[in-house]
Amino acid sequence: MSRLSNGRLGKDLGEVTPEDFANDGKPYHMWFRNCECETTVPVDGILSGTIPDWLSGRLTRNGPGLYTYGETKYKHLFDGFAYLHQFIIKGGRVTYQSRFLQSHDHKKNRLSNRIVVTQLGTVAHPDPCKTLLQRFMSLFEIDSTDNCSVNVVHMGDELYALTESAVMRRIDPSTLACIGGKTRVNDIVTVNTVTAHPHVEPNGTVYNMGSSFTNGSGPAYNIIKFPPPQMQEGRKVSSVEQASIVATIPCQWKLHPSYYHSFGMTEHYFVFVEMPLVVSIGKLIYNHVARETILEAFQWYPEEKTIFRVVDRSTGKLVSTRYTTEAFVIFHHTNAYEKDGHLVIDLAATSDGEIITKAMSENGLSKDSPILGTHRRFILPLDVESSPVDVNLVTLPGSKCRATKKANGVVEVEGHEISTQPFELQRINYKYNAREYRFAYGVGISNVNNTHDKLVKMDVETGQVRIWFERNKFVSEPIFVSAPGTNEEDGGVVLSSLLDQTDPKLVSLLVLDAQSWTEMGRVDFKAKGTVTPTFHGQFAGDGEEVHMY
Repeated sequence: MSRLSNGRLGKDLGEVTPEDFANDGKPYHMWFRNCECETTVPVDGILSGTIPDWLSGRLTRNGPGLYTYGETKYKHLFDGFAYLHQFIIKGGRVTYQSRFLQSHDHKKNRLSNRIVVTQLGTVAHPDPCKTLLQRFMSLFEIDSTDNCSVNVVHMGDELYALTESAVMRRIDPSTLACIGGKTRVNDIVTVNTVTAHPHVEPNGTVYNMGSSFTNGSGPAYNIIKFPPPQMQEGRKVSSVEQASIVATIPCQWKLHPSYYHSFGMTEHYFVFVEMPLVVSIGKLIYNHVARETILEAFQWYPEEKTIFRVVDRSTGKLVSTRYTTEAFVIFHHTNAYEKDGHLVIDLAATSDGEIITKAMSENGLSKDSPILGTHRRFILPLDVESSPVDVNLVTLPGSKCRATKKANGVVEVEGHEISTQPFELQRINYKYNAREYRFAYGVGISNVNNTHDKLVKMDVETGQVRIWFERNKFVSEPIFVSAPGTNEEDGGVVLSSLLDQTDPKLVSLLVLDAQSWTEMGRVDFKAKGTVTPTFHGQFAGDGEEVHMY
């Protein structure tokens, strides 16, 4: 039975009780929950409905689980320390377990019982023994954070937790404990940051993207290739050990590299959106010495253009055409593919450039203005050298997008808003990654306090949406799992974890039929401590040789 309106627990939307407020009197937000007790030993849940017999594997999710150390508190959504959650599905039985990522940074804070590690929106307490000069010199000694709280990825049979630094942490998929120390990508390739949104190809090759601030020619964006593990002279060589840079994109603003969270990939091209939400290198250095936040080095220039940088995968070279559009901010690409001489690029975007600096703070999330973007499509014509100027070069039937070549050779692009439905944390049937597709799945918002309480299925061709909703539930990013033997793009299930807004220790695994968008079943668990929200995750099916998204 699908729960499309009233749920089993709780109050009406918009009703406020004392439990909705933190100790300081500010509105409480689900994203800023703190877990006080891990559930390290898997616990069984109570099943209602049914779970398909063929569904078997691990769903591992990652997100912030702790903001408070002693009397000190982190202030930004991206500051929370990593907490891993896992559902294991086998033979109709489902278990739940969770564990803090035992990062060096988390251990430092715990040992001191206060914030001693700076994160994006919060500055650590100063070392009273350091002079101003010593603080300046320490800028060059900073090791990337290993608070890997954003996503997970399998590289071969190795599971890693990811964030936007150049450090990953390997995870034991059985216990969620860390294996070994920090995995520093920057020890192998020239990058200072790496995204938490890699692409995985069917053969197990992983591509990711990172920034380098130390190039002799100025900041650049690098595409990194991680080949599948292989045996060499009787020793397994991991994907990380084989990492190499296959393309370099120069930064157009030399002292202001663009912020980015993900990138696009088609069969023959990489697609990078260089937006005018930038990080000022000069201000970053000043802020470190003056003890201001990293976040305050972010700057938004709405009068500048957003640029689509397209790289030929076969050569690693930028295509010569410059594609520009009006300024927008993107966190997540949905999909990109080639069709009849065009690149079709779908993403969730917002025109609010202050989203990362204001809306994602604790105070900003407590306001009733939505922070989610909407789903947009951009179409880039590929071969335009001999094309006429000042005419629409998009020739795909039924398209509402435009691309106009100007006299200087620049192609000005106008996107199309697929739907006005707020839409984020979007996923697809990953078998259609880099291919023409029809459906995307994401989260939406329907009530105050920017609570993610909708699961949205979107037809990207028509803009039509279907909604799953239940009162007092906080949904996670939906993850599609394809049914065996099906030829239907939406033939399978969508998995989401549900948090309860009235009982902080209740968590559920929700299984939706992807075609009918109705609930097939759910398993309810009582955790040992407060269950916290997650950003992203990955399902690893039993019997799969390669785990994709």
